[in-house]
Amino acid sequence: MNTENTFSRWFGRVMWAGIAANLVIAVIALFHPAWLISKLGLPAASPPVWPRLVAFLLILLSAFYVPATQPLRSRTAAMLAVVSRFAGVTFFALVVLRGNPATYLIFAVFDLCFGLPQAILLYRAVKQEQGRYPALPWVLRPWYVWSALPLLVLLPWYGAWFYLFREQPVRTASAEEHFKYGSIGTEFDSGMPYWIWLVLPRVFPEKLPAAGGYTSLGMLWEYGQELPVGFTKQTIGFPRVGLNCAACHTSSYRKSEDEATPTIVTGGAGQAFDAQGYLRFLFACASDSRFTADVLLPQIEREYPLSFVERHLYRYLLIPMTRKALLKQKESYVWMDSRPAWGRGRVDPFNPVKFGTLGQPMDGTVGNSDMPPLWSLKDRPGRAYHWDGLNPSLREVVVSSAIGDGAPPKVINRPDVQENLKRVEAFLQQLSSPAWPFALDEPLKEQGRSVYTEHCASCHGTEGQGTDRIIPAAEVGTDSHRMEMWTPQAAQAYNQYTSGYAWALSSFRKEPGYLAAPLKGLWLRAPYLHNGSVPTLKDLLEPVSNRPTAFFRGNDVYDPERVGFVTDRPRVVRGGVAFPLFRYDTAVPGNGNQGHLYGVELPPDAKRALLEFLKSL
Repeated sequence: MNTENTFSRWFGRVMWAGIAANLVIAVIALFHPAWLISKLGLPAASPPVWPRLVAFLLILLSAFYVPATQPLRSRTAAMLAVVSRFAGVTFFALVVLRGNPATYLIFAVFDLCFGLPQAILLYRAVKQEQGRYPALPWVLRPWYVWSALPLLVLLPWYGAWFYLFREQPVRTASAEEHFKYGSIGTEFDSGMPYWIWLVLPRVFPEKLPAAGGYTSLGMLWEYGQELPVGFTKQTIGFPRVGLNCAACHTSSYRKSEDEATPTIVTGGAGQAFDAQGYLRFLFACASDSRFTADVLLPQIEREYPLSFVERHLYRYLLIPMTRKALLKQKESYVWMDSRPAWGRGRVDPFNPVKFGTLGQPMDGTVGNSDMPPLWSLKDRPGRAYHWDGLNPSLREVVVSSAIGDGAPPKVINRPDVQENLKRVEAFLQQLSSPAWPFALDEPLKEQGRSVYTEHCASCHGTEGQGTDRIIPAAEVGTDSHRMEMWTPQAAQAYNQYTSGYAWALSSFRKEPGYLAAPLKGLWLRAPYLHNGSVPTLKDLLEPVSNRPTAFFRGNDVYDPERVGFVTDRPRVVRGGVAFPLFRYDTAVPGNGNQGHLYGVELPPDAKRALLEFLKSL
């Protein structure tokens, strides 16, 4: 029978400590699995039988650890106990590397803080038993140093996990709330520290177009909400702000400028949001010498009392890293400076992907286009999305939109992010278009129905539901820049970008024209054409020579007579604040208002009737 030595006895004590820790976790998981999962920030388990099964297996494993508490008597059991701890470290590290939440690292650290001292003590115990090691020097004889080793390992790892990796997923009550405020994975790699984001308008108000903070950029803020529509807040170590689809796909309107609160319409064209202005505001802040901890921290602490650790985290890590990341992003968007401005309600959705994500060579293409609405997708008889029908799969459109907003494939591969994106897709499949909010002339509308059937239905569907018809650029005659921007090489690169993932993209393509878009909710899609170059429907039924060559975009005050937003004023007043609008010039490359001459030769009475019918779609 082997006699235990000093090292083996301390090995046994660490083993008993590990068994006790296992049992504490197992008991909590057995009786309160939801509470434990919530506190650890793990994805919810449904049904709870699975965490309970894991707890039961952990109890059984702990029972097999008991013989190992006498390692020289049960050397095989002791070795297997050490191996099992390091197997746990490896397993949970691989779980995270496979795209699962970084919170699982806490289990790897848990196993490491017991496995590491056990491995050292077992090695020394065996060597001393073989007579190869003398007793430890006196400086190492205080064995409380060994007993404290798990704690010394655990505390720094726990601190790093808590302040940098701990996840607290956001739960939304409804599908619509999820679309407006739920995560699509952009917070992980592209998320900005919330408290820094919050105080930037206060520190750098001169870099915004007007008073009112972020609302001056056309962001929509619902009463009682912490963030604008389309912005998400999620804790990943620290609170982070990300974007989702609703930032660009939410409309608003007021029946008159006297209305204080606009009506918000989910899934719309986002006609007021200045996406490029938002990017340039962030870049300008980061380029300012005042983007420092000495300036930002006092403003942050006016909103939130930082702890000692948080204060140092922001001072020495988050503020410098945020500035560095924004300046790096500014460099990646330098190509914007050589192209026409997007303006309110517009975005270049694919050049950032081409040049940044896909690594395509810089070219001179202009992709500026309106943000299309996302409602009534279920009514489409065909399956073609974006202005040029470059993808027939709604799933891929949702996933690629998340990539374009800043979520990398490794994050999208996570089961929780996949579930969030599926929830967005399901919501869009059921989202209906908004009804015309003013009175309709029913007899005139019915006259317009026959005009529509004769002149419009073959392309846009009998009820405005759309078709999958791609009209060649030479036939439709509209500005060709947006179509030319998307190349066969870019489509091929996108299809290869996510290869190896179960959800990999495969349906991107190049089309030779523009999609005959659905017309549901047409009244709230102004301005018109893919680049938003024609301000109202009434203007669209006029010859090109009679269409406005310049107008102001971004207003939310509606003009029911012309069927579009008010466009003859350079500013709009909301909440007592005057916000500047974007002057749209059709002479600028990509902004041409030519083409789509269907209906321009109709007599005036037929045009009036057609407009009345189009309002009802």
